[in-house]
Amino acid sequence: MIVENMNSCNQRDMAHGLRRSPYHILTNEEIEVLKCDIKAIQADESVFVFNDRRVRGTSYIPALDIIAVKGNVFPDESSEHPRDLLSPRAVLAHEYYGHRPYRDTKMCIGDWRDEFRASYMAARNTPGLTDNDRRLLIL
Repeated sequence: MIVENMNSCNQRDMAHGLRRSPYHILTNEEIEVLKCDIKAIQADESVFVFNDRRVRGTSYIPALDIIAVKGNVFPDESSEHPRDLLSPRAVLAHEYYGHRPYRDTKMCIGDWRDEFRASYMAARNTPGLTDNDRRLLIL
């Protein structure tokens, strides 16, 4: 598995909160909705891989230059935490516009500065986000 064979500086996991389980297998219908979100944020669809068994959750994998999309791309609307409420579009933006351009960073994965930068840059630079998406990314 990629997660087991890569050190912590080669994979960027999205912050783990009370989002939908990463073990939820995305349906074809959900994948089509996510592809519409990818188009809406003007991202390169070829970078996104769905239901990849090698990874634990939605994350950017610098060594492969892919964004693995798992079930935890969907929010937990019963939570009050901003991270848990991010729309799938905002999560995809966080990975694509927030982590991918900084794949050669010296910061270790999980460093609060890396996550802050990813959310800030996604909120600042992603086309097609709602004001609420931007607000939740900054929070």
